[in-house]
Amino acid sequence: MGFNYHGITTDMTKQLCHFIKNLQYTDIPPAVIERAKMNIMQTVGVCLCSAELKQIKDAIEIAKEMSPGGEAVATLWADGKKVSWESAAFLAGTMGDCLDWEDCSVTGHPSAGVITTAIVAGEALKKSGKEVLTAIVAGYEVYQRIALAGRSNIVSYNTFGNLTVLMKLLDLSEEKMNRAFGIGTACAIIACNVHEATMSDSLNYLYGYKNQNAVTMIKTALLGIENMEDAFDDPTAYLRHCGYQEPEWLTKELGETWMMMNMILIKHWPANVFVQTYAELASRLVTKNKYNPEDVEEIIIRPSVAFRHWYSDDGYDSVTQAQFSIPYCTACAMYYPEPGAVWYQPETMRDPRIVALMNKVKADGFVEMKGLKFIKDLIDGQHPEKFMTVRMKDGTEYVESAFTHPGHPNYMLTRDEFKDRFRLETKNVLSPEKTEAAIDFICRFEACEDVSALPALLY
Repeated sequence: MGFNYHGITTDMTKQLCHFIKNLQYTDIPPAVIERAKMNIMQTVGVCLCSAELKQIKDAIEIAKEMSPGGEAVATLWADGKKVSWESAAFLAGTMGDCLDWEDCSVTGHPSAGVITTAIVAGEALKKSGKEVLTAIVAGYEVYQRIALAGRSNIVSYNTFGNLTVLMKLLDLSEEKMNRAFGIGTACAIIACNVHEATMSDSLNYLYGYKNQNAVTMIKTALLGIENMEDAFDDPTAYLRHCGYQEPEWLTKELGETWMMMNMILIKHWPANVFVQTYAELASRLVTKNKYNPEDVEEIIIRPSVAFRHWYSDDGYDSVTQAQFSIPYCTACAMYYPEPGAVWYQPETMRDPRIVALMNKVKADGFVEMKGLKFIKDLIDGQHPEKFMTVRMKDGTEYVESAFTHPGHPNYMLTRDEFKDRFRLETKNVLSPEKTEAAIDFICRFEACEDVSALPALLY
């Protein structure tokens, strides 16, 4: 960068690009490949499940309008129409987060971007299963390190995972990768989480925007834009704008420690990460004891999470509000212990039975919150055991406890459990035949010569 006068003294951006360029399928341990395949299964499943919600029906129409006469190279999931690469990426990203049922890391939801981008790009570029899996693993590893290096916001991190996937699948030179990261940092530096204050369902669209934007950024980098290099090294380009800076994370144990394995949990329920274990306890209690939720007098949880312990007297209009409410998801899990889009249909979110039960959920103390450290502790398993006591109107009490829910890195789902979850997620969207064909395809993903066959099974 001939005009740069900011005293760049490191080469971490170049190291990231070198890692992406040189990562081979054979470099990746079998356990990591298996986890990547199961993450594909989970992500595709929750994407398809979201198609039952109005917001996704709207997003499908938006995607079609975005691609009225463009090159039809990719498939709209749950619909089947062929559209432009950007349009398909927008829809898949929006679907990935709509039910808040994807994966979760210390920093956000990489699968909503990394995996949806990889499947759409794999179709558009006619890539093999091994190529797509390699790109997905690279995307997770780079995403996680950039996200840990400096706090921006949970959606902006997806920009870097998405760019990594596209860099790898398009086989960009290291120089063009470096420039693409520069473009990405220019578009991902605002530490804004306005959706937290408003509980707006716009959050889901943000993932779609990032997918769509990443395709455009890569196309720009391919045309040879100049002077955007070394953005993670330039002291004014990216990290200075983040909430905190730990630049050593950018290349920490790169290619040695696979963060996909120990810093990613899989959501077992369609709810915010802080709500997951409470939904798990509620479902266990009603399934095991077979009581009628209408006969419940009181539900006591110990401890709760204060900024997720929200009530409503008449239900919710926003899916995000409901997903972020421990009392709501506790009540929903008791009435619908088999989760799905039904949890967030308008009639469910205003169901008088669920509203009544939600307001019987009481907290016996709260978890102490310490910012990002709390999320790290959640992933690491260093958090308190949660208890739920259900008191019936006849005086009977049922108690259940858990440290965490299935899908935690220390409590990961088995392949059969992933398959069963996929069947549950897709039962109202796919035929049984397509569901089983998709499961088989994903389990044999590395043997596929052209992944463009998968989207044909997703509608």
